[in-house]
Amino acid sequence: MLWDLFPDGVQIAVADPRGGKPTGYADEEIHVANAVPSRRSEFFAGRECARKAMRDLGFQPTAIGVRPDRSPIWPNGLIGTISHSKTVCLAAVSRQNDDLLSIGLDIEPDLPLPEDMWDTICTSNERTWLAGLPSAERARQALRMFTAKESAYKAQYPLTQEFFEFEDLEIAFDGHDFFAVLQRNITGFAKGTKLWGRQAIYCGHFVSAVFLCSE
Repeated sequence: MLWDLFPDGVQIAVADPRGGKPTGYADEEIHVANAVPSRRSEFFAGRECARKAMRDLGFQPTAIGVRPDRSPIWPNGLIGTISHSKTVCLAAVSRQNDDLLSIGLDIEPDLPLPEDMWDTICTSNERTWLAGLPSAERARQALRMFTAKESAYKAQYPLTQEFFEFEDLEIAFDGHDFFAVLQRNITGFAKGTKLWGRQAIYCGHFVSAVFLCSE
């Protein structure tokens, strides 16, 4: 099911972040030198996942550094995205080409999103939509919105370098697919642009993926 999240040519790798060990790349390890053990393990597992996907694409493994904004520095010719929870780590990597511009991935445990977070995560239209659902479904659908927005943000950021508030995106679902609709103009994208994504359930988690293609 994970392979259905992205178009052909995107390689996906999965790992248990609890087993992440130092990678041996100084450019990576320096960024988590003072981090708590769990953060270090998740970071290292994510990088190793990414390198596995790189190898599957025919690229030699190499360091994946960290920019000041904490986003990964991908080797020339590649685009990618990494996400993890405490128990699952995912990475998706693709060759950079004229058709596929950027990809974003988010994974969250399939647990109800606390109601006190809804006002922060959701637009007024989204809150109205949630209010019309059976009460037992609202928290789970709010979680779907959260992870959809996270993946959309991660997909657009390498292209625009723009930070988002949650209210800058509005989510519309269509089965396992969704659209993240921009609520303001950003670099290269007009207000109203729809970023298309897909969702799946994997190992007790919601996984959201967004890929941005050229017209």
